[in-house]
Amino acid sequence: MGISDEDYGKAIKDLQEIKALSAKQTEQVLATLDALKVGSTTITSYPTNTAVQQPYGTFKVLAEQDLHHEAMKAPLSALIDMWLARWQGEWVSETNFQEDDFWRITLDRLTGANKLEKHNLATQMSPVYRIIE
Repeated sequence: MGISDEDYGKAIKDLQEIKALSAKQTEQVLATLDALKVGSTTITSYPTNTAVQQPYGTFKVLAEQDLHHEAMKAPLSALIDMWLARWQGEWVSETNFQEDDFWRITLDRLTGANKLEKHNLATQMSPVYRIIE
């Protein structure tokens, strides 16, 4: 059993359309990169209000200036102690960290170090976290 000439021709046309779309997207990306260049120097600064939109709110993401924040300078053991002093072993919703930069950065660090467990509940959109003791 083989492929009909009609199906073969249709497949070739589809492939040509895909290649044309890819070429157009590549041109758009290159144009965007060119727009970000000033002379021969590429712009490397990022907006300070970089955020991620979630269904349950807007969250700021880590930026370069956050590397100089006290939550990034503190040892993980101190962050764990502070977490325990504030929430003990309770589950804490991610929305608690939206406004406070210290706890937002602490959440990122403790999650990255596998010191927190995270669960997505069926009853709410934001995940909850608890310290692993």
